Amino acid sequence: MSSKNTSSILVSPIQRRNRIVALPKRPKYLHPKIEEDTPLSPQPPTAAPRNRIYLFSAEWAWSPINNRLNHYFLNPSQTGCQLWNNYTEDGQPPWSWHWQLLAYGNRCRANEKTIGTHLLLEFWKWEAEYYSLEHYDKVLHSGLLSKADVNAIAGKVWKNG
Repeated sequence: MSSKNTSSILVSPIQRRNRIVALPKRPKYLHPKIEEDTPLSPQPPTAAPRNRIYLFSAEWAWSPINNRLNHYFLNPSQTGCQLWNNYTEDGQPPWSWHWQLLAYGNRCRANEKTIGTHLLLEFWKWEAEYYSLEHYDKVLHSGLLSKADVNAIAGKVWKNG
């Protein structure tokens, strides 16, 4: 389903660019699951989540005509939290926005930043293993997760990157 991206985007201040961040401990009851391995429901959701928190955007630039741009969002709900990707399908006109559920976890006592960190960490580990995803080239925009936060997560996934 097509949807307009309506998030507010915050750019990290330059002085925080090289800050080292420690990852928070994973909440005891979160139990992250990857949507592709363990679907949340038989019919995958494709519509934009109503209650969403912008985490950040990252770009993988393999060549001038081959790249990947992901906008990550967290969707907290009564039953748990979900990690979503909002991306543009630009293979042929007309271009359109798509929403993709990536990972989810149980309801737990933790703040959204901690939950988003661990859902993203598990998803990127899974993608690196099953799809040979390499380290992103650039964090384009920060949201709930700063560039330093994203780099700390990436450091746990890609040891050499």
